[in-house]
Amino acid sequence: MIPGWHAQLRLITVNGAMGKGSDDRPWARLTRPSELAALLSQRGIRLHPALGQHFLVDANILLKIVEAAVETKVERAIEVGAGVGTLTLALASHFRKLWAVELDRRLIPVLKEQVAPFPQVEVIQADFLRLPLSDFGQDLLVIGNLPYQITSEVLLKLIRERRCAAWGVFMVQREVAEKLAAPPGRGVSRLGVHLQAYFEVELLRKVPKSVFFPPPEVGSALIRLRRLPRPRISAPQEVFERTLAALFSGRRKTIRRALTALLPPSEVDHLLEVLGIDPRRRGETLTVEEVDRLAHELARRI
Repeated sequence: MIPGWHAQLRLITVNGAMGKGSDDRPWARLTRPSELAALLSQRGIRLHPALGQHFLVDANILLKIVEAAVETKVERAIEVGAGVGTLTLALASHFRKLWAVELDRRLIPVLKEQVAPFPQVEVIQADFLRLPLSDFGQDLLVIGNLPYQITSEVLLKLIRERRCAAWGVFMVQREVAEKLAAPPGRGVSRLGVHLQAYFEVELLRKVPKSVFFPPPEVGSALIRLRRLPRPRISAPQEVFERTLAALFSGRRKTIRRALTALLPPSEVDHLLEVLGIDPRRRGETLTVEEVDRLAHELARRI
């Protein structure tokens, strides 16, 4: 980690995000909506809602993201959707290597200009979903204010390339965050159970839509993922995913009914009796460990 970052972050926090001593921070002006709008206007850039382009313009929230990132004590990070470089600049001095990935070609010249003083930052014009994480090494932090429409794909990528991704810090849609971090029950999602099989999921804070320019339709939340030392499951990943797909195929379906898509009803009854699982329960009530046991038994029978 870059020497002195603890003291640097503490100084910024004490002084206030936009108070004394902070206006000279390289990212400060990009957190002012008027200056961000002027920068985009000068370059003739109009933001595309279809690309999920909602830029963070709140310095306090920005610092909370940085704090969540530096607490991981990771030295190399990949930012997803770097935009004009607001978060990139705030992160730059805390990492020995930072890759800033941005899909929109129009933003690349602006992004490169912003990070020019930081040789440890490399700008990449690419679709993050198509970049193999193995190209960047292991024990990486993946971070970003995720466009809502690709949140699921990014998280699935972390699951499947988890040998390289040790941590994730993301701003996501609030409802999605709550379902990802929820315990077994009506509030959890299929993706949440899938993610919790391999990562610890923390919901760090809820964020109002007013902190973005332009503001999105819904509120957001900051989450942090930590790869577990050992997965909570031992079933083959493909079988585990297939089991999850069946269990979450309909919210109102009982486990028995859901599993008849994979096995004859008589076999489902026997299977659930062997495992001691009430067939009247619904899939979202199962713990990760219960889904794992179920996946093991299904692997033997399918």
